[in-house]
Amino acid sequence: MRKNAELLLHWKKKAYRHRAAYLFVLPAVVYFAIFGFYPLASSVWLSFNRLNILISPVPQFIGLQNYWYLFTRDHHFWLVFKNTLVWVVGSTLLQVVVGFLAALLLNKKLRGRTIFRGIMLVPWVTPIVVVGIAWRWILDPHWGLMNYYLQRFGIISDYIVWLGRDDTVWPMLLLASTWKGYSYMCVMILAGLQTISKDLYEAASVEGASSFHTFFKITLPLIRPILAITLLVGSIETWNNFRMIWVMTEGGPGYSTSVLSTYVFTKTFREYQFGRGAAVATFSFLFVLIFSLIYLKYTKAEE
Repeated sequence: MRKNAELLLHWKKKAYRHRAAYLFVLPAVVYFAIFGFYPLASSVWLSFNRLNILISPVPQFIGLQNYWYLFTRDHHFWLVFKNTLVWVVGSTLLQVVVGFLAALLLNKKLRGRTIFRGIMLVPWVTPIVVVGIAWRWILDPHWGLMNYYLQRFGIISDYIVWLGRDDTVWPMLLLASTWKGYSYMCVMILAGLQTISKDLYEAASVEGASSFHTFFKITLPLIRPILAITLLVGSIETWNNFRMIWVMTEGGPGYSTSVLSTYVFTKTFREYQFGRGAAVATFSFLFVLIFSLIYLKYTKAEE
């Protein structure tokens, strides 16, 4: 009992000494509690309830039935989950590849390099909704620039409904997502490239190493930590990128481009199945959390 009292007194003294720091942190904690933790906890709780506001505004606790329905009876859920993996993996990898190539180019001593670095930031600072609307106009089957120039140069003979065909909609979505996200990857990778000492390249050149060996023996290993965190951030950002797909296709045609983030919206605000929508959102959150923990553990072990 005395030991507990001494421990409590110790923590009170420590809190008093650092009261200024706690006061500065308090607004961020309150903000996270209201706009982060509370919505998350409410969504998880709602996923265990049946709630259709067209029938009744009162939630009815049903346990795991929403999850059982999604995994066994929902004919669209696994298609949506597969689409999400295609969207995240394809978009993130393309962004990294294009961003890496751009960073390697902008890291060289080129005339007008500063101007090109500024232009390269345009996609990054452009709002996602604006990017989605712009690409939807570009891909419009009747008066979009894509069809106009492809037909003018004789590549196609007739207009193509890019966002209305199963064989073209995903390449166009990935193209738009790559254009939007590659600049962030480029900035991160370029920052990593500039931390590499030039002496290493000079030593490799003296030893007669080719550009291929220099890249894989010096450049790539030294920026691997930056690549690891960039891949993770890019993957999570793409996973939650509801706006791009919704503005361009709204998950169509049918459910062919629906991902988990758009499926939450469909279930909740179009079908008014708030419990099932919350179950999709909770599943999405848990999947990203587990993936992130495994990814961080793997990359830390490799380092």
